[in-house]
Amino acid sequence: MLRSLLLSRDEATIRIVGRVFKDLEVHFEHLPESAAVFSHLTTNRYHAIIVDDGAEGAQVVLERLIEFPSCNKSVRIALVQPASIMNAVFKTGTQVILYKPLSPERVRHGLRAVRNLMARDRRHGAKRVVTMVQARVSPRQARGAAKQVLIADLSESGAAIHSEMGDLPNSGPINVEFTLPGTVDSIHATAELVWRDNGGDAGVRFLDMPSYARKRLAQWLKDQPAEKAAAAAGRI
Repeated sequence: MLRSLLLSRDEATIRIVGRVFKDLEVHFEHLPESAAVFSHLTTNRYHAIIVDDGAEGAQVVLERLIEFPSCNKSVRIALVQPASIMNAVFKTGTQVILYKPLSPERVRHGLRAVRNLMARDRRHGAKRVVTMVQARVSPRQARGAAKQVLIADLSESGAAIHSEMGDLPNSGPINVEFTLPGTVDSIHATAELVWRDNGGDAGVRFLDMPSYARKRLAQWLKDQPAEKAAAAAGRI
C-alpha cells in the first residue's frame, strides 16, 4: 500500500489530509514534531511527505528531506499560505505546493497532481484528458492583461496548466477562458489555484462555469479516446 506522512499540529489539517488519503486508499500517518519526522525517516519509507508550513521546524524539515535515502523517490509536498515566496519553497527541494486554506475538495484536487499517489487507483477521480489547449487567465478582482497559458490536461473539475512563473496569482479567484479542440465557442470559468510544482505546472479547480459550458465540457471529455485519458493518469 502507498504510504504518506504529514507533519502538522493543526487538527483541521490533519483531519482533512487524512480523510482524503483514506478516500484514495493511501496509508496515512501524522506527526506533530519535526524531530519525530527525522527518526521515522531513518526506518520507514513513504511515497509522499507533506509538511505544513505552520508546524515548528517546517523549513528545516523541507531542507533536510533530500538528505535521507528513504526520501529519494518520495513526493515532497508543502502546505503553504498564498503569500509564501514560491522560489524559496522550491529551493528546499519541495516538488509540489498546495495552497491554504485547505478543504477536502482542494486537497483531493491537488493530490491528483501527484502521480505516485494516484498510480494504483484512479476510481476516485473524474475523467481527465491530455490535451494541448491555449488558454487565457487573469485575476478576477484586479485589472491587468490576461496571460497566455497551456492547458496540459483537463477534467470537469479543473485543469493542469503550464505557465511561466509569475503568470498566475497565488491567491484569489481567476478567470479562465479556452476553446475546446474541434469547437468554436469559448468556455469561460472562474477558478482557483490549488497547487503548483517546481517545473512550471499548476493546477486549478473550477469554481463557477455556466451550465451550458459545463455540459459541453462533459460531452467533449466523454467523446475523447481512451488513450488520452490513460495518458492523463500518468501525468503529474
